[in-house]
Amino acid sequence: MRLIYAPALATLLLNAACPAADATTDGTATEGTGTEGTEGTDGTVTTTDGSVPTESSDATSQPTTVDPTETSVGPTTEGGDGNLVITIVGDGRVTVEPLGETCTEAACAYDVPAGTFSLGAEAAAGNRFAGWSGDCSGTEPAIELVLETTASCTATFELLPEGLLPASIGASREIVRVPADDAEPSDSETTLKIESDITLTGVQWVVLAADDGSEIATADTAEYVFTCPDGRRDYDVRATVTDGQVQSTFFERRLVTCVPPRSDAGRTVHTADISQASYFQNGEIAGVKVQPGDLVRISGQAKSDFAFFNFQGTADAPIHIINEGAVRNDDVSWLMHLINCQHVIIDGKGADDVEYGFTLTNTTTGGQAVFVRNYSQGSNTNTGSTGIEIFGVEIADGPDSGFRIWNGGSDEFNATNWTFEGLRLHHNYVHDVLAEGFYVGYYTDSIEQQPAPYPIEDAKVYRNRVENAGWDGMQFGSCRSGLEVHDNVVTGSGGANEPNQRSSLQWNPGNSGALYNNRFIGGVGVDLQVGCTGGDTKMFGNVFVHSDAGFYLHAGQADAPRYWLFANSVGAPNAVGLRINMNSAPGNCAAGAKLSEMHYASNLLVGSAEQSWEFAAGDADTASWTLEPNLTTNDPAALCLDEALAPTCGESAALAGGGAALEDLGLTLADLPGGHFVDVDGRVLAGPSNFGAHQAAVD
Repeated sequence: MRLIYAPALATLLLNAACPAADATTDGTATEGTGTEGTEGTDGTVTTTDGSVPTESSDATSQPTTVDPTETSVGPTTEGGDGNLVITIVGDGRVTVEPLGETCTEAACAYDVPAGTFSLGAEAAAGNRFAGWSGDCSGTEPAIELVLETTASCTATFELLPEGLLPASIGASREIVRVPADDAEPSDSETTLKIESDITLTGVQWVVLAADDGSEIATADTAEYVFTCPDGRRDYDVRATVTDGQVQSTFFERRLVTCVPPRSDAGRTVHTADISQASYFQNGEIAGVKVQPGDLVRISGQAKSDFAFFNFQGTADAPIHIINEGAVRNDDVSWLMHLINCQHVIIDGKGADDVEYGFTLTNTTTGGQAVFVRNYSQGSNTNTGSTGIEIFGVEIADGPDSGFRIWNGGSDEFNATNWTFEGLRLHHNYVHDVLAEGFYVGYYTDSIEQQPAPYPIEDAKVYRNRVENAGWDGMQFGSCRSGLEVHDNVVTGSGGANEPNQRSSLQWNPGNSGALYNNRFIGGVGVDLQVGCTGGDTKMFGNVFVHSDAGFYLHAGQADAPRYWLFANSVGAPNAVGLRINMNSAPGNCAAGAKLSEMHYASNLLVGSAEQSWEFAAGDADTASWTLEPNLTTNDPAALCLDEALAPTCGESAALAGGGAALEDLGLTLADLPGGHFVDVDGRVLAGPSNFGAHQAAVD
């Protein structure tokens, strides 16, 4: 891959003729032996070497690779042919026309006839051309060389420095289909593009598998059409862009999600009009058992319970439930329930003209919207829930939670015998619900809670929108490992003003995972509850703005969890950024260390409080904690921030670095999802990562 340049053409004249005594050359008088490297009055470079050219031949070029430490250019060929040596310093190449040759080695030699040659220096990706030296000069990548005998030209390339360029990555579609013989090729394609108001001279794309970081595709065009490979998978996208002077690297986690085809694709197809029937028991549609790998097409509008019991696919052959046109349910109770289902996909992207194929509303009282749970009574029970993916669903009203993923313990399903794996909620829209926007998991992991809730592992919740949730915007609990919550936008939390239910984010006991690149606007703060079974928690690159408070950490429990809160922007006008309560114990745990590690640094704190953190109650030995540096200000205008704490200028102090290095926080790239982190000159940013700052990628 290489960067593309389109510079103006500079002309360089090399005259190697040695005239007779008392004769003159153009612009330069010589006597006897010629001088070397003089400059004429017209700005051209003139060289002489004391040789007298003979009649040139029509010899063709013969490139050879030479030792870059060799300083001589070698003799001319018999018959008066010339010799041209190209030396490359750094990472790039030089084209030689009209020879049609490209020098990519450290040095190349060409036996050529006398004449005019065009040299073009092209920097490799991540580099820039620094200039010519030797018998060539100037900083324009393209020059002309008039050769009569010999010449040696050196092209020097240097690494582009990192900088902040105003750009971002976009995709024409984020939900893309796995290819199928009966589907349009465009169903499997998305166009990746850079959105920027400046002129960019180069773009390098890398598409990576989100699960293991393996490189899937690369490109160096301004826009790149990515085609889904076979199989369901999520993909990260990294783009390095340059204006020829600096380069910035941008990264989007799970920008592209490849899902099964919306065509039949050789599968058994079941159809159901929910205006006729919407309560599907025993894994059946119209009395026919839906098998792993089958496709279910749902159409119509209803005002009744909408539920799927015991639909059981497999990890390799999930049951795919997709909308046929606009599907809507206006009910007073069960808007869409999945009960004892395994490996089921709810797909609301079945029609191009409908953004959310499933719309669920309930303006009365009682019931949840989307409810994923186990049911331990009657003939519908024979297995627990696992492997559920839901996207393309709009929840327009609701008297309870928007999405509720329930894992409360029972005799049949509890922490000793069941694990819910592979939950995926993405590209959904929840608004105007009376309780939580998303309620994933159980609220406590107290040892007194028996039977204990079963854990949720490897849950991914990303690229959703929540607006006007009466209670917490998002709430997570008992998500034991692998939880990732990223690139969600949550606005207007806590509107019902219910005590202990007003947080923009509620991080309940039992969690272990990462929350990053989200925007939470409104609410009364971020409630973090250290529990009995949770592990490491990393929160970075998030924006919490227009909130009454910042982070509040209930840390009076066990067993020795570790917390990282870094590179977040917190707009809490009336409180410090972090308050730690060492006495608060939301659950009852066995004896153990309350909080083994705390790393709180490189956060941007906008508010009236002078300190960045404090103990709300109790105390702890902070000698091994990281509690600085953090940037605290009460003047957003001085930081070039807009109302959402987004930097509006490259000189913003919020983007000036000065934070802790990643290693200072006890982290490596491998510790972060996707292996990416916010970085400027090796320092973690004091500010948001999803507003124009580049993100350095794993090597």
